[in-house]
Amino acid sequence: MKFMKLGTSSDTFHTEEATRTVISDVPNNLIVQIGNVTFLLNKFPLVRKCGLLQQLCSEIDDSNKDSVELHDFPGGEDMFEVCAKFCYGITINLSAHGFLPAYCAAKFLLMTESVYKGNFVQKLEAFFSSCILQGWKDSIVTLSTTKMLHEWSENLGIIRRCTDSIVEKILTPPSKVTWSYTYTRPGYNKKSHSAPKDWWTEDLSDLNIDMFRYIITALKSSNMLLPQLIGEALHVYASRWLLSNLNMNMSNTTTRDSSNSKPASSHQLPKSSFESKRDVLETIASMIPSDKESVSIGFLLRLLSLAKLEKASSSTKAELTRRAALQLEDATMGDLLLPCRSPTNEYYYDIELVGEVIESFIQAQKRRKTEDARSIIKVGELMDSYLQVVAKDPNTPPFKFAALAKAMSGAARPHHDNLYKAIDIYLKEHPDLSKTQKKHLCQVLNCQKLSPEICVHAVRNERLPLRTVVQVLFFNQETGPIHQPSSTQDNIVELEMGTSKSNPEEASGGAGDTRGRAAQASTNPYPQETRKEYKEDAALTRHVKKTIVSKKGREI
Repeated sequence: MKFMKLGTSSDTFHTEEATRTVISDVPNNLIVQIGNVTFLLNKFPLVRKCGLLQQLCSEIDDSNKDSVELHDFPGGEDMFEVCAKFCYGITINLSAHGFLPAYCAAKFLLMTESVYKGNFVQKLEAFFSSCILQGWKDSIVTLSTTKMLHEWSENLGIIRRCTDSIVEKILTPPSKVTWSYTYTRPGYNKKSHSAPKDWWTEDLSDLNIDMFRYIITALKSSNMLLPQLIGEALHVYASRWLLSNLNMNMSNTTTRDSSNSKPASSHQLPKSSFESKRDVLETIASMIPSDKESVSIGFLLRLLSLAKLEKASSSTKAELTRRAALQLEDATMGDLLLPCRSPTNEYYYDIELVGEVIESFIQAQKRRKTEDARSIIKVGELMDSYLQVVAKDPNTPPFKFAALAKAMSGAARPHHDNLYKAIDIYLKEHPDLSKTQKKHLCQVLNCQKLSPEICVHAVRNERLPLRTVVQVLFFNQETGPIHQPSSTQDNIVELEMGTSKSNPEEASGGAGDTRGRAAQASTNPYPQETRKEYKEDAALTRHVKKTIVSKKGREI
């Protein structure tokens, strides 16, 4: 970083409470009031170089001790002290960090060439043009300071000139980048002869969102950068100011053993030091290039998750949902495992968000002249795998799980084995579900799409509703035998009566056993709806029994 040193005299400014005084043999005959701070100075060195003080002092009648008050002074009392030290010839050092407020203060005091040759404004302009704008990080730093004096920066052309300098350097071919830049991405070889194509993205994330938007807008207008590079800049910026904790949560979620997979226990995000997260989020979402591959599906889903948390505008959420749906087939399991917090501060996987994206995906497929079968099947397989993971979460509500399972069309699932596994896992992890809830979950299963191995498992599965087990037997009598250790007649009797020879306790109505409960129907009447369901199950069982017995030589 470049520095500018002016003056040779030692610092003689003395501060006592709210009064700052220059210690010298010459009496102080000028009082300058800035806010709550009073400066006691000698008039001659300041009036000689400050056009504003010349005008103000000429209007004061009392020449022994002039007093002026400066309102809305840019940079406050500290920058006035810098200007006063320049007038006294006291040594000052300036860098890109302090250039802007000093420049605005000098402009305010009219420290121009017309007042004094070699004045402060001229020296600052020379430093800005020859040093700051020629450097990469100096331009970034100066632009980042314009927020505190935005109107001054705009009127003096500082924002425009810094923006032009930064954009020009970004558009420079990587092989010609000779200045220092920040790049901490893993796998980067610093000894490489050429800078990486996205060498500029990390330094750009130092800017506030308004200045960042200026740069990105200018880059997009140039049509000289690939959309993927614009997308990478947006990703780096969002990762720094919005997604750092969320990224960590996602990493923890995807690297856990699948058998113990639980949603991340925290969704707390770091507070931005200069903007509200919602403003930053909405601005970033609005700048995503229209090209499908400009940003990843994982990035879009994380932005969408945060948009819900920060209550972003409906248009922002709708656009992120639409963009995520277009790239859903490229998603991985880790992309979908997004945490959500309930009103009771419990954490669970955000199934609702995933469902909204799937719905948008389905609608997009319907709008196509011909549906993309490969894409639909790929998304269907991904959803079944996702269901198997979220089924292990005890906080996943059954109605949301069922809704997501039913979201995909039949064409998305040539086979229902993985869907069966997801439902079985959910039933195992949620043993307190009612019979109605279990039947509701299993309604999505198409028993004709189950493999013989899964059918064998289903017939033996004590967690499934009786109706589902009977349907497995019924729909597979034409496709081939389901090999069981006991005879067909015994199986049907056991299903009809809700008993199991191998487990007498369950046959007598053990807790949580559907078939045991069915066997007690005569002594413990069900509520009206449950009795109706039992009659339907019993009727279906008798029909299957009759059909199977009539087919001689066929074994289930």
